[in-house]
Parts: sequence; C-alpha cells; structure tokens
Amino acid sequence: MLRLLAPLAACLLFSCTSAPGVRNWQPVPCALTVARPIVPVYEVEFLPILPRIPGTIVVGSFRILNNATLMYENEGFMQSIKRMAARMGGNTIVYPGEGVKEAVVAYVPLEEVNYHGGDEALIDAGVLSEDW
Repeated sequence: MLRLLAPLAACLLFSCTSAPGVRNWQPVPCALTVARPIVPVYEVEFLPILPRIPGTIVVGSFRILNNATLMYENEGFMQSIKRMAARMGGNTIVYPGEGVKEAVVAYVPLEEVNYHGGDEALIDAGVLSEDW
C-alpha cells in the first residue's frame, strides 16, 4: 500500500507546483558582454513597453507558443514566469498584450530615489524637499 501512495503523492506534489501554461512561455537568454544581473523574483514586473532609462539592457526574451496569454489571475503561473525572468537577470517583462509571439526581458536600473505619484511636481513647486 505504501508503494502505491509514494508515487501518487509525488504526482500530486508536482501537479500542485506546476502552473498550467508555463510550458508555452519558453525563456531564451541573450549572450551578454557584461555580468548577468542578479534579480530577486519580487522585483520582476510587467510593462507594456520597454522603458527608456539609461543602463537598460535586454537580457533575453520569452518565446510565446500556442497563442498563450499572460494569466494574471493565476498566481502560480505569474510566479513561475517571474522566476524564469529573474534567472535571466531581468526585472522587467515587456508584454504589450495578447497575440504577441515574444516578450522581451530586460534589466532596467531601479531609480535611486522613489517618489510617490506627483511628488516630483511638489518638489519643483518647493512644497516638498528631496530630503523629505
């Protein structure tokens, strides 16, 4: 009986950790002339266009097969895609929308000072200081 339960438990564990649709997103890392950035999974985000920030490098892409889409509502799927992007050294996945066959993965340098929305205008007006 135990011999029967061990393979069944392994199958259940694999099916719970393997998000459906992830196989349709194949990572394709680029060859880099610099060291591949180390990116934590929680820093990976999705954007519709590639930001124009100095120091941005394309580290790879995802080949999207079978008309797959980004399943925002599936947390396991999203974490798997972010994990693959982080392994490539990317913190940004450029996904403009359904129907694309490729999503670019890039490393975009993080801003040294993060302001809340509208803070730049308040700083320019003298209401806030950059030290605040």
